[in-house]
Amino acid sequence: LAVLGYLVKQTQSVDGELHVRRLNAIQKIDDLDVSLNRAMTLNRASNLQLAGGDKSDIISKLGDAMDELDTGALSLRGLTPQIDQALEKFLITAGDKFVLAFDFDIRSTQVTQRLIRSVDAVPIFLHQAKNMVESKSDLDRQFDRLQSEVMAITVATNPDERLLASVRDRLQTLNAEVGEDRPELRTVVRRLDSSVDSVIGDKLEMIDRMNSFFSTPTAEDLQSLEDVYIGWHESRVAEAAGYRQYLIGYAVILLLVLLMLGLRLRRSFSELDRANETLEEQVEERTHDLNETLTQLQSSQAQLIQSEKMASLGQMVAGVAHEINTPLGYARGNADIVKTSLQDIRAVCSQQSNALTLIAEGTAPEQEVADAMTRAISLNEDLATDELIEELDNLLVDTDHGLHAISELVASLKDFSRVDRSRNDLFDVNQGIESALKICQNHLRGSVVVNKVFGKLPEIECSPSQLNQVFLNIITNAAQAVDSTGRSDGRIFIHTNEVEDGVEIRILDNGCGMSEETRARIFEPFFTTKPVGKGTGLGMSIIFRIIEDHGGTIDVKSVVGKGSEFKVRLPKKQPDDAALLEQNAIASAA
Repeated sequence: LAVLGYLVKQTQSVDGELHVRRLNAIQKIDDLDVSLNRAMTLNRASNLQLAGGDKSDIISKLGDAMDELDTGALSLRGLTPQIDQALEKFLITAGDKFVLAFDFDIRSTQVTQRLIRSVDAVPIFLHQAKNMVESKSDLDRQFDRLQSEVMAITVATNPDERLLASVRDRLQTLNAEVGEDRPELRTVVRRLDSSVDSVIGDKLEMIDRMNSFFSTPTAEDLQSLEDVYIGWHESRVAEAAGYRQYLIGYAVILLLVLLMLGLRLRRSFSELDRANETLEEQVEERTHDLNETLTQLQSSQAQLIQSEKMASLGQMVAGVAHEINTPLGYARGNADIVKTSLQDIRAVCSQQSNALTLIAEGTAPEQEVADAMTRAISLNEDLATDELIEELDNLLVDTDHGLHAISELVASLKDFSRVDRSRNDLFDVNQGIESALKICQNHLRGSVVVNKVFGKLPEIECSPSQLNQVFLNIITNAAQAVDSTGRSDGRIFIHTNEVEDGVEIRILDNGCGMSEETRARIFEPFFTTKPVGKGTGLGMSIIFRIIEDHGGTIDVKSVVGKGSEFKVRLPKKQPDDAALLEQNAIASAA
């Protein structure tokens, strides 16, 4: 195909339209040159001057046409060195001709005016001379002939040399025949001689300038330029014709090759038709095997996610136990205090009941009743029962708060550890992040401070336990990254907000950060930067798969020594399986 394209391009290398326009431009220059020559030969009948306006217009058009061939759209420069040489020679010759034309225009005015004065003076001097000689004498006839010859020289375009020689001889004869005895006539003859000599000189000067103009070989140089250009064009045409022959031969070869390929394809199709009879059975068998393999892979994937989840829980057992033991411990202590205080309250109540019984019976001695009342009042004052009851109320409130915290932690663990493969449950992302924070609370103690900015989010379709695993893993990694720096101002920032097609969660930390090489590989299975025994290398890979299965995206930015940012986007509604497969395929290709 490349060779075919090259041959086609070479056959179209000759621009016929441009060639015609160039030839027309050359012809136009030739016509204008002829017009300039014609204009130079035309003299005005009244004053013998050239029509300057016509000449200037022709020269202007000639200059424009030459510029078009030199540097314009029809430029001949750069085609070949021979064409450049011929073009340069013509331009120089034409420039010289323009100079001669303008010089003739300037000088012709002065010369023509002087010639007219000289021509006008000749009849005057002839008339004076004829008045000084006898009528019809030899001198009178000489003067008449001289006047006729001078007028012939004046009106002739190119006076004959014999005519010029005759005038000079006649003047010489007149000067010889007029003797010294006739001084007045001799003076007139000398003036006549000077005027005639001026007429001849001016006429010859104009003729010489005209001949210099016409002898400039612009037509020959232009013809030479045209011949060189036409020769170059004909060589290009011949070259294109040769490529056409190559193209025809190559096309024939291609047709033969295509014919052979067609025959081979026909045999191949016949073989394919025979093989197709068994192919469908093979495809059906392979499809069945692939479906079984896919089912096993999906089951293995779910088990792997659940195993990683339980592994994460196993790593947090100590922290979770501490989170449960702390409120449970002070609830148990509060219960012991309440138990002891209840015994003291029972003693007060017993004394008060004994005194009230003696008073009610009315048979006991007054001293006994007074002693009973004194013991009850004294015991009540010693215990400060009002303050004790208020303290017991506070202890019960604290105990209730601790039991409530344990209940929330147990509920979070229950939500986190449950197995739910459906992605159609409605889920509050903010609540899921709160649950993850409760579970990993042990990692967030000390110098790590969590700043939360939760936006108002719609409930999304998802697998809640899987998203809880995503949040727990990212927050735990952020806490470990902050803790590894040993800094006292550790921060984790969690931002949520609604976007056009779903929700966006950004989790940032000011921990140790990651290098570009580590950041590029964090989602690879079994890749980990933790020591042996501290991590499986599957956590981030499973996170990526969970988010991808939910039709979402996760982006990571990190700077070593400054921290990392995880940005998760999840759709409001889950795509159908076909759309999800297409989306995952596009993501994998990217």
